[in-house]
Amino acid sequence: MTVEGKECVVSNYSVREDKPWSAPHLAPLFMELTADETAPVWARRAVTFLHRYARERDQSPTFREVFTDLATHDLSAAEHQAAWTSSSVRYLTMAHWQRRGWIRFRREARTLRYGPTAGELFAPSPARKERLLQT
Repeated sequence: MTVEGKECVVSNYSVREDKPWSAPHLAPLFMELTADETAPVWARRAVTFLHRYARERDQSPTFREVFTDLATHDLSAAEHQAAWTSSSVRYLTMAHWQRRGWIRFRREARTLRYGPTAGELFAPSPARKERLLQT
């Protein structure tokens, strides 16, 4: 295949095995951190940590510091050890949460902040609101 005189090789096979969504040792945690059902729970914990960390230290945490704290909430942390320490899992999870508006960051170190829609993480779900109204 050529594009503007340049030869391009297109392949369905990837030599790299560290893609979080396809690597067997990374996929379970990555899917849990980004799934529609469970991502808000993890993002809420991250936003809470961001707020506490910034208040206590007067600066934002790094991705590694956030994920070190999140790992303490994982009941299967030992099984997910490789994933918790994977920079690709950390970055792609944060990018996913940024697209959802829960957090925001720039390329510079320690620019991690809660995002414009972080408040929705702390609002009761419709089912929970309904249960509260019935009591």
